[in-house]
Amino acid sequence: MKLYKISFALLLGLGTLTSCEDKLELINPNQQTTATFGKTASDLEECVIAAYNHIRMEGSYARVGYGYDLCRGDEVWNSSQVWYMAFDDLNAPATEEMTQWVWREWYYTINVCNFILSRTGDDNSTLDESMKRVKGQALFLRGLSYYNLAGYYQTPPLITDYS
Repeated sequence: MKLYKISFALLLGLGTLTSCEDKLELINPNQQTTATFGKTASDLEECVIAAYNHIRMEGSYARVGYGYDLCRGDEVWNSSQVWYMAFDDLNAPATEEMTQWVWREWYYTINVCNFILSRTGDDNSTLDESMKRVKGQALFLRGLSYYNLAGYYQTPPLITDYS
């Protein structure tokens, strides 16, 4: 009986050691990566929607963004929001989190537009009408982003390559 148990344990151990070949496909078809996403016009239209979405975030054209624009001039004085007072007095430190929102939101938009433009390429003759429309929107949004950044920071870094 003892010989059977030892033989069974040895066969089981040998079977476990020889069965360690990896046969499972580990690529998740539901998880998108930069290698699989952005090949079609519908994928890039989703990117355009993401770029438009960040135009209405806190640092761009939403509450804080246009508040920054208004408070920079002498014709507007902010008395209702205490947390705007440092910006109204042009005395906000650069380490303040809200001062970074403008930079963050516009460069996020630029990054998404650069991704779209890296997928559409330089040759417009090979693009269909929907891809040309997506590329035009990405060029416009990137230009708008740099226009606004130049208004705040005068000479922002010009990043035109997604990589």
